[in-house]
Amino acid sequence: MSSGMDDVFGEKERYRPASPESWRTIERWAGTELPDDYKKFIDGYGDAVIFRHLFIAHPEGVDPLLKVMQEERKTFLEGVDGQFGESPSESTGLGTFLPWAYHDFNGDVCLLVPPSDQNSDWCVAVAFRQCPEVQIFPGGVSEFLQSLAGGTFPRGWPHVGFDWTSAHESPLI
Repeated sequence: MSSGMDDVFGEKERYRPASPESWRTIERWAGTELPDDYKKFIDGYGDAVIFRHLFIAHPEGVDPLLKVMQEERKTFLEGVDGQFGESPSESTGLGTFLPWAYHDFNGDVCLLVPPSDQNSDWCVAVAFRQCPEVQIFPGGVSEFLQSLAGGTFPRGWPHVGFDWTSAHESPLI
């Protein structure tokens, strides 16, 4: 993570990163290699709730990341027009977006937006559950989390300061 992320989140809360095999399984399903800043963040702080409402799954957490990605993807795509495969690698358009977190206050889903012809970098999107809208935020996970720490939240999210709480019964403690 960048030094800015270190300034916001401090020392890692998790000292056992996910196994390389766990990440490979997720990346095979996704059909792409995930951004390094995202994986470092998840390894250090995943299986937790940050900003009091944003659940961040970990590959080996109480609610494993791949399971969260698959379930949240299915829910997200129910409200989207188009034909989508079982995995992002078998899909196009919004079907390639990868859920990585969900907001337990209002059910919004945070998604990783893979690079494309229009954008060479990873971005973050928020799918608002209360209305059929997807907002894309430039920059990756680090930039998105830094903006939250700076007090810039997506529409409808409670404005709270940084807070990190381990997921209930996390095996990573």
